[in-house]
Amino acid sequence: MVGHGGTKTVGILLAGLLLAAGLSGCEYTDAGDPQPAAGPTRSSPPRVQLPTKDQATVALEASNLVAAKQLLGAASGAVILEDSGTVGGPVSGIRKTARVEDAGPYTVTAACVGASDVQLVIAQDPRTGLAPQDQTFDCSVPYARVVQLQPGPVTVQVMVMRAYAGASAASTGGGVAAVRITAGG
Repeated sequence: MVGHGGTKTVGILLAGLLLAAGLSGCEYTDAGDPQPAAGPTRSSPPRVQLPTKDQATVALEASNLVAAKQLLGAASGAVILEDSGTVGGPVSGIRKTARVEDAGPYTVTAACVGASDVQLVIAQDPRTGLAPQDQTFDCSVPYARVVQLQPGPVTVQVMVMRAYAGASAASTGGGVAAVRITAGG
């Protein structure tokens, strides 16, 4: 049998255990202890300022785009992909992806104005479709080629090939291209 003194001792022990359990999740640090980091912080790199174009370059590109679309001509079949844009200057090029529904021959047509040595790349997943095909063509005449495509995504990219060295024609702007893929060959 436990007397009054024993009951009091058991109560104090239970209170001490409960207090210890409640404080076990707490952490105490001295002023001299290193402080943990507040958690991971993310900062975005500063945005790169894109070069601005003067009004003369914008007007030239607009005029050249009209001329490139005229060179491209009217579509001769169902259009599955069509795009246009600048190919001259430090930030330029056309890249577009579309979905091919049916296997068969497709015509890739491209035209450019205000640039030369333009490269066109067309590709599908080489395991299931057309392996990457590239062709450099002269802007003085439209480019056309029939390719066999399989169902799935197809990507077309048009860009100026020469390196941007000094004040070359590629870096001054004004060059544009238009590209189209149509069903049938």
